[in-house]
Amino acid sequence: MSKWIGVDLDGTLAEYHGAMGSAIGEPVRPMMLRVREWLDAGREVRIFTARACDPAQLPAIRQWLATHGLGELAITNVKDFGMQELYDDKAMRVRRNVGWVCPNCYRMKSGKA
Repeated sequence: MSKWIGVDLDGTLAEYHGAMGSAIGEPVRPMMLRVREWLDAGREVRIFTARACDPAQLPAIRQWLATHGLGELAITNVKDFGMQELYDDKAMRVRRNVGWVCPNCYRMKSGKA
């Protein structure tokens, strides 16, 4: 199974100012640069978005990605064992096997503070 990085669309890769089904916002520049760096390094990136649960949303997502030079990215709303990281404006980091919420942690390893 290939390893991949999940990147949320609304509020992470694209500005979000509305409700599900609204137009996809302008790119969030720092995240776009990060995604391009990963792609240039040969990493697999997938758009991980709740919009993918509605097949009618997929054409708009594909068009947005193509317009912004990311047309080759897969779109999903399903995690699998290949997902290594997830970048999402709503996610909270939880300490593995402990369950403590750690909002200021990045890549916290089990057993470390």
